Amino acid sequence: MRFQRRILHIRWHDYIPNNEVLRRTSLLAASSIVRKRLLGLFGHVARLADDVSANRILRTCCEAQDGVQPGSDWRRARGRPPTTWTQQICRDTGVTVTDALRLAEDRSFWRQITTAGS
Repeated sequence: MRFQRRILHIRWHDYIPNNEVLRRTSLLAASSIVRKRLLGLFGHVARLADDVSANRILRTCCEAQDGVQPGSDWRRARGRPPTTWTQQICRDTGVTVTDALRLAEDRSFWRQITTAGS
């Protein structure tokens, strides 16, 4: 927002709301752009062939989030657990990660989901 305000020559004491700045620039909010790209990448990785390591890692992460441990010797890393990529996908779509994987396999439908917020 700061750079959009700078481009429009809006000073801090002009009291122009962010929505008005976005309307004037005809740009999406940065959070919308990040959300769209995040969901697009998730769909891309979900549709990769099953033997591609990125797809296997994603599916393992999704299973772990659903409560299935990857192996008997697997342990969670020490410290506070961060918000993971798959948790953000669930928050953005409103479905479970397993459902998101299933939905992402249909490219045209997943594209509708990714562009719904923009």
